[in-house]
Amino acid sequence: MASTRSERLNEDIKREIISIISQMKDPRLQCFLTVMRVETAPDLTNAKVYISVLDGEEKCEAAIRVLNKSQGFIRGELSKRLRIRRSPEFVFVKDDGAAYAQRINDIIRTINNDDK
Repeated sequence: MASTRSERLNEDIKREIISIISQMKDPRLQCFLTVMRVETAPDLTNAKVYISVLDGEEKCEAAIRVLNKSQGFIRGELSKRLRIRRSPEFVFVKDDGAAYAQRINDIIRTINNDDK
């Protein structure tokens, strides 16, 4: 279970990463990209940033590649904005939460239709 301090830091990092990404001019990031959550290690050496892209699988993969290549820039900007002693190294990964939720909804809908 994450402590309140780490949860607050994760939310601060998420907010700043959203701001940094929105200022980036790369055309591969001009899509419906959402930062879903950030999970930092207890020692702040690394963090996973879960993103979701609504424009399709290929745009999601392209956005993840761009973000992982730009992680040095994002890390530098983040350390300036948050003034934290150690800025974590980021790994951007696809968040499958929305697809999972849709699958569960489809299963529930099927079960409800079978009952009728």
